Amino acid sequence: MSRALLLFGAGGRLGGAIAQAAARARRPCTAVGWREVEGDPASLRARLAACDPNCDIVFAGGLIDPALSAESLAAANVGLPTRVVEAGADLPGLRFLALGSTLAALPALAAGDRYLASKAALAARVAAWAGEPRLHGRVRLLGLQTLYGRAPVPHSFLGQMHASLAAGTPFRMSAGRQLREYHHVDDVTDSVLALTARDWDGPPALDFSTGRPMRIAELARAVFRAFGRDRDLVVGALATPAGENEETVFPRSPDWLLGRPREPVAGIVAWLGALLNGRA
Repeated sequence: MSRALLLFGAGGRLGGAIAQAAARARRPCTAVGWREVEGDPASLRARLAACDPNCDIVFAGGLIDPALSAESLAAANVGLPTRVVEAGADLPGLRFLALGSTLAALPALAAGDRYLASKAALAARVAAWAGEPRLHGRVRLLGLQTLYGRAPVPHSFLGQMHASLAAGTPFRMSAGRQLREYHHVDDVTDSVLALTARDWDGPPALDFSTGRPMRIAELARAVFRAFGRDRDLVVGALATPAGENEETVFPRSPDWLLGRPREPVAGIVAWLGALLNGRA
């Protein structure tokens, strides 16, 4: 099934990767700016009505910094997709794919992280839409794990490691018992294309997970060892944030969705090496 894509957030890391993957796959893909969402609802509906009759709308952008206000995060990550879905709800050829976070399903963790709280609210909104007859079978939420690839995100754990390696400064972290999965952004884009090429049945929420997380201390040791910087890694110097995930392992995704994700430690080391050498 070949469906056109209408992509919000193409200027971001994941959205840009999706646009490029769609081009390689010769999937029609139109990038749309969020400014079109902020205008008159009637104009937005007319824009959606002008789409290909069988079109998947993908929300790949948003705000990701948990230091931002809860209001800003909710407006970008929940409010803007809501406007689009409500404007296109009575256009039966349209489907809507929102990208969430698997970690948002952990209440204790989401309670202390405004970004994850906004993604939990988005998940609740998708579940509500899926229960409406007019949108049944037309909305999906793809929960993602931690991404790497392309430009580093400064406030993230990987971004902070990159900054330490680039500056030659010590890297101070918690005891590192937190469980995380790391996936290359290009592996996720393949899954987005796979999902939008299928009929949508079953539960509205899917997760992208290998079912094989690692402790972040394990990752940090492997990274700093790979660059000969073992002495710059200081594990246990910081407190572990409240509510962190130290036990939950998310189930493995179906093979058709997961594809062949790359081994995370080797992938992260290669990515960081390319950044440090100016090749990324």
